[in-house]
Amino acid sequence: MDYYRPFPNYPGYQPYRNWDQISEDRVMEDLEYLQQMYPTYAKRYQVRVREILDRMDYEGSMIYDQYPDKWQLDRLVRSIITILKKEERDINPPQQGETEDTKWMWIQELVTVLLYYEILTRRQRKHNRRFF
Repeated sequence: MDYYRPFPNYPGYQPYRNWDQISEDRVMEDLEYLQQMYPTYAKRYQVRVREILDRMDYEGSMIYDQYPDKWQLDRLVRSIITILKKEERDINPPQQGETEDTKWMWIQELVTVLLYYEILTRRQRKHNRRFF
């Protein structure tokens, strides 16, 4: 068997062949579909991040600043983590002698990425609405 022989050329996923010709609605449908496949915790945290950003989604909000302030975004992440910790304690009371500092460091990083991505998609949607 010849391992160095090239693979045959298969056509890729057709709608994404020419990125210029794809509608934004189609891309958003794909994004929502892929987000449905997130792991359980990531999905739950994403829902909470969306709910919190819904309250901050107004004209003049800092999420629409050209260069959002890193300190304010970090403060927002910390407040989201505080909310998530409270909800987690209400659902599952901590066991005696349990330390979860490492767990919450990873959750904070996940929430930061989810928050930045949600801000990016909202800014993109608002930008596209403005011109059409």
